[in-house]
Amino acid sequence: MTTIASIGTGNMGTALIQGILSADADITVRATTNSTASAQRLSKELPSATVTAVEDDAEANGKAAAGADFVFVGVKPWMMAETLRELAPNLDASAVLVSMAAGVAASDLAKLAPENPIVRIMPNTPSSLGHGVIALAPDAEVPADSVDTLRQLLSGAGLVVDLDESQIPAMTGISGSGVAYFFLLAEAMIAAGVKQGLSEDDARQMVVATADGAGRLLSRKPDPGAQRQAVSSKGGTTLAGLSKFIDAGIFDIAEAAAQAAADRSLEMERENSEVIDG
Repeated sequence: MTTIASIGTGNMGTALIQGILSADADITVRATTNSTASAQRLSKELPSATVTAVEDDAEANGKAAAGADFVFVGVKPWMMAETLRELAPNLDASAVLVSMAAGVAASDLAKLAPENPIVRIMPNTPSSLGHGVIALAPDAEVPADSVDTLRQLLSGAGLVVDLDESQIPAMTGISGSGVAYFFLLAEAMIAAGVKQGLSEDDARQMVVATADGAGRLLSRKPDPGAQRQAVSSKGGTTLAGLSKFIDAGIFDIAEAAAQAAADRSLEMERENSEVIDG
């Protein structure tokens, strides 16, 4: 039986734990949230987990972490220092600290929990459906069997990609934050449909189904360029529409968006490092 403590379980943490539990029932999960209201919501989303609010028990985080094999920390980056200082005395020496926070380097996490092996992960929200992407970057001191167990647990939430920690900002730019880019495109397409006379409901149903179908095709043949060319007949409607995206610089926009997210991740690392050292 593996015990997971999920500290500061927000949307991302909930999505990840849902994915893990869907693939492996032989897991004990203790989850904490800040408020009573959020704990009540989380109890409905994770019915097999023990959920406690810090608002109801000031020692909830420490109690959840005590004796856990893996301690997932999902608090906001600027809350990490305070949270880990609180947790450190309650962690077993063998407990693996798993940070889901963008912008907090493993070297800084080690300053806050020097006795524990540390892994940084970066999941995205489709993890709740078992279709997420989760970057896995363990510190060199993490035992190999612990990394294997964690990889197996995370695989229930989606594709696990082993990365060096230095590659996490790039992953954040295209995948961690990338889900929202697809949502933004869908939002824009719905608005375009409405502007051309469709009802908002019809436009939404069409775009959502189109996105679902395109994703399924791409998963079968993961070559977006080939897939695009296959549906782009010379002189046809699709090519006419695609030319507008290309002429508007969609490749440059995508590169700039990914770079901006990656840069912000590194900027947050510097900011949080100063807080931790300060």
